[in-house]
Amino acid sequence: MGALALAFALPLFVAAPAEADAYPSWDDVEQARGSEGAKNKQIGSLTSLIAELEQATATAQAAADKAGEEFQNARDELDLAAGKYDKVVAEQKKAQKQADELGVAVGQIAATLARPGSSNMTTHLLFGESKPGEFLKGLSMSAKIGDQVDKLYDEAQKATNTAEALAAQAKLAKTERTRLADASQKALERAAAATAAASSAEAEQQDNLGVMKAQLATLRDDRLSIEDGYQDGVKARAAAAARAAAAARAREAAAAKAAADAAAAQAAAAAAQPAAPSTPSTPSTPAPSTGGGSSAPNPGAGSGWTKPITAYSFYQAYGYRYHPVYHDYRLHSGADFSASCGTPIYATHAGTVSYAGPSGGYGNMIIIDHGNGVSSAYGHLYTSGIYVQAGQTVSVGQNIAGVGNTGVSTGCHLHFEIRLNGVATDPMAYLASR
Repeated sequence: MGALALAFALPLFVAAPAEADAYPSWDDVEQARGSEGAKNKQIGSLTSLIAELEQATATAQAAADKAGEEFQNARDELDLAAGKYDKVVAEQKKAQKQADELGVAVGQIAATLARPGSSNMTTHLLFGESKPGEFLKGLSMSAKIGDQVDKLYDEAQKATNTAEALAAQAKLAKTERTRLADASQKALERAAAATAAASSAEAEQQDNLGVMKAQLATLRDDRLSIEDGYQDGVKARAAAAARAAAAARAREAAAAKAAADAAAAQAAAAAAQPAAPSTPSTPSTPAPSTGGGSSAPNPGAGSGWTKPITAYSFYQAYGYRYHPVYHDYRLHSGADFSASCGTPIYATHAGTVSYAGPSGGYGNMIIIDHGNGVSSAYGHLYTSGIYVQAGQTVSVGQNIAGVGNTGVSTGCHLHFEIRLNGVATDPMAYLASR
């Protein structure tokens, strides 16, 4: 067999081992052209394979989108439960404080009544029993204490009962929060698996679709030689690779432009600031210039924490707010940084990417696991603006994505979160404490 014939006998693509036999080789195509029946059978097989491959890719992507939305819904439920827990805890602390203050007031009255000259009967009622509950009963029963003391006792008892009831509610709320945190983590794992499957399906389509279409055209048109068809397949595969490379270059160019724009904006803002008054000092050697462009803010030699973005025009903090799209009052589980689409986003700390894909209302999202139950999330990333993938290790200050406007969003911005064991916390306060 000649070199060209040998090349025809080998598949042009690299398929998964379990599915390699499903795709015909160019040798199969050449043999099928020998008879009308075999040719028609091969045409039918290729037509079905092409349709199945396209459908599998679409189905996998739809499944990834659905899993991402379910993950975000699970996280929203967790945030709601965490908010309820925080509210109950705050109310419990308030009730306990009130009970403690009333207890002090009652104690002060008791101390006053215990002074020399007070009624012996009152002293007996107040101090004849050792248990606090029996002491309060004796206090309320004393006719000489008066209505005001009775009122204080009732208020103290009510506050104590309220604090105890709220403590029980807080315990239940914490259990529910933990349950939903576990559910959110499982939803994240399902979303990550679905996104990986979608990427695999897309890669398989890119490797095989052009080749099979060239094979199909060769079978349908006897004027095309096997060699011509083979070369068409080579071109199709090369074109697919070129498109992928062009998309990567476009992402890099967009990130570079956004970085340059951010640097220019920072320089303009610095120039607009009034000069600080000079003070006598010992001359020192000026620091060397790092050149143009934008870099991650103070990366801490690869081991510290840093802001996820260097320049932004507007900032909205973590906390409860009126949602601009859903029109209800809810927890804003992160911090928002308004910036031009494509502006570089940096890893706030070293870690491992646990998710990179669609996430419902947060659009395209990246989640980084930093260990010890701490994770960071970056939402609304622009289309094709994800530069990392699940399982990848990243360093602090690494450019992982670009600002976007995907999902439920009113403009280009970064939604940034820090979570402790799945529960959202104020990200900027957390970074400030590092």
